[in-house]
Amino acid sequence: MDAMVLEWAARIGAPAERHAELLTVADLSRIDYFDSFPQLAHRVTPWLDNPGDDDLVLTSASCYGAYFSRAWSTVGDRTLLTVRQTCRRRERAYTPLRRQREFQMREVVMIGGQAEVRAFLDEGREAIGDIAASLGTTGDFLIATDPFFKKDDERLLHQKLFPTKQEFTDASGLAIASVNSHRNFFGERCDIRLADGTHAFTGCIAFGLERWVDALIRSRHESA
Repeated sequence: MDAMVLEWAARIGAPAERHAELLTVADLSRIDYFDSFPQLAHRVTPWLDNPGDDDLVLTSASCYGAYFSRAWSTVGDRTLLTVRQTCRRRERAYTPLRRQREFQMREVVMIGGQAEVRAFLDEGREAIGDIAASLGTTGDFLIATDPFFKKDDERLLHQKLFPTKQEFTDASGLAIASVNSHRNFFGERCDIRLADGTHAFTGCIAFGLERWVDALIRSRHESA
């Protein structure tokens, strides 16, 4: 499964990167993480030394490092990359493969111009469908309603009028991939700019690898 995503990433010119899985509270506060997703945060505190020093958080998504590593920089209109990380989330309940405390996420990310990111997301949507079809897995794209922006952010209205996240769900209703448009949110908060001085737009195509395994097992059982 991961090899198929990497093959698509290579075709569109997205090299593989690795980023730290420990993020600082300062970086995450800059993107309103604790306002939007307080329930997901895994804070890290040293056991013996400085027991009150809890300014690190385990990443809950693969793409964050791509934006933080390019903070205060200028990028091209079509900056592509792919990253696979071990992500961790605090959930109300856990189910093996389907909803885990620790899991693998592969993302293909684009940072660039608004039109370029929009075209990339359309291409990513098609790539998800092609991969699913080649593996014999059926699914549907549904509009998701994650609280990405704060309540007082004008982009929240835009998110409601023009959904910024679509999830690809398998026959059981589990989201196994997603198409995400962040508009210029990360560009502004991390001060990532284009050559013309405007803030970059970003988008990503995300794959939950264990969830794809679960979907494949279920589809094999249903067809047996």
